[in-house]
Amino acid sequence: MSELKVALTDVPSNLNPYESNTLHIHTVMWPIYEPLFDIGDKGQLIARLAASWDVSADGLTYVFRLRNGVTFYPGGTPFAAQSVVDNLLQVKRRTSFRERILADLIDLNNVKAVNTNTVSVQLRYPKPELLFLALMTSPHADKSKPPLGTGPFYLEAADHSGFVLKKKPNYLPQPAQLDQITFKKIRPTDLMDEFKEGRVDFIRDVDPESVRDIPGDQTEKVRPFGLHYLGFNLGSTLFGKLEVRRTFRDTIDFAQIQSKTGLDSAEGPIPPGVEAYDPTLSTPHQNRADARTVLEETCRGSVITLLFNNNSYYGLELANRIARDLAESNVAVKLEPKESSSELLKEIKKRGHGEKDNYVFIYNWYSILPAAEIFLRPLFESGMPDNLTGYTGVDALLEATREPKILAKDRTDRYRDAQRKIVDDAPTIFLGHSRVRYSARSARVTGLRLNVQSFPVDRYAGVYV
Repeated sequence: MSELKVALTDVPSNLNPYESNTLHIHTVMWPIYEPLFDIGDKGQLIARLAASWDVSADGLTYVFRLRNGVTFYPGGTPFAAQSVVDNLLQVKRRTSFRERILADLIDLNNVKAVNTNTVSVQLRYPKPELLFLALMTSPHADKSKPPLGTGPFYLEAADHSGFVLKKKPNYLPQPAQLDQITFKKIRPTDLMDEFKEGRVDFIRDVDPESVRDIPGDQTEKVRPFGLHYLGFNLGSTLFGKLEVRRTFRDTIDFAQIQSKTGLDSAEGPIPPGVEAYDPTLSTPHQNRADARTVLEETCRGSVITLLFNNNSYYGLELANRIARDLAESNVAVKLEPKESSSELLKEIKKRGHGEKDNYVFIYNWYSILPAAEIFLRPLFESGMPDNLTGYTGVDALLEATREPKILAKDRTDRYRDAQRKIVDDAPTIFLGHSRVRYSARSARVTGLRLNVQSFPVDRYAGVYV
């Protein structure tokens, strides 16, 4: 039996793609679920479950012709036009950022099965690439289990230690070469030992410091679309004040952050290579010495709690760097590390936005899709579950980007206006954009090609061990 053993540093609790969005979850979901189309390295749409499509003159109606012979597994239920309709209609729940974006994008009264293998989807505004967020699923007979997918692998077993995925029989367009993928939960401190001893074949995220210990022909690197930021609890009495947030920002030594982590500078939320990236955007920084004096006076008697994922890319380094900068202002900081992104997210949501809770948090946000909406709406729109600061300042600007007849240039201008407003309001401090992501594979692994988030392009179907 050919088995690929993949390292996980965090075991996701929910594999429903409409309810989950962390990269740890996507690592496991990636071989199971598929969209109508994939996204190429230049943002182009590449046929996946849809074999081809036609577009109306106004760019709002898409008629998708689906691949033949596709089934949900196990069970063998055919994937058909009604499957697409059922998937798109469920976004009415609007419980996740995926569902909210899709519910705003799609005219849900005009999603129709034309025939068994053809579906018509009408959009409210011409951003078809956002349909990539809709991963096709089918309800499992056992409601306690994740939904079924059409991908090259299906979920065989899951527990607190990881997941076992089995090869789907007769997968199209080509059967997978692997018989099994085993995702194993491994403590981050043990990753390299497990890899060197041959107990792990693939590590999606390798700490940059560990890359030097891996043979060069066993490392893969990509340039991801990623943002690292420091968020404020805007509900607190201290951080509810704009001048405090700006002064806090001005005490941070961004040059040191870039030097110590290798992150690129980030003047705003959207990374280079993503739609509406603004190279002219700049953050007005005042004199750091003056800012330290003001912050010392403002924060006297307060203790600031800094939450972060101790095992994320640069998490500990960023936390220590920020704590050192604040210490220069005689600001008391309590570091509170979490062992995973899911633990960090749970802690932030548990704390909420209490007036007396002066906490900040370091968070990462990545996207496969180079779309401005993915970096602006989830993090900064009111009511989004991933808007962890409680910011409400750009709703009108973001809503304006979704007008049906807005010109592409005007939409880009609105995205950039929103970025400037976010920078001015400082609900977050932008610590850096990701420069490179490293992955490691054992010498016996071949046929591995990675996308911008280090997921196998073909969902592991062409990987050999």
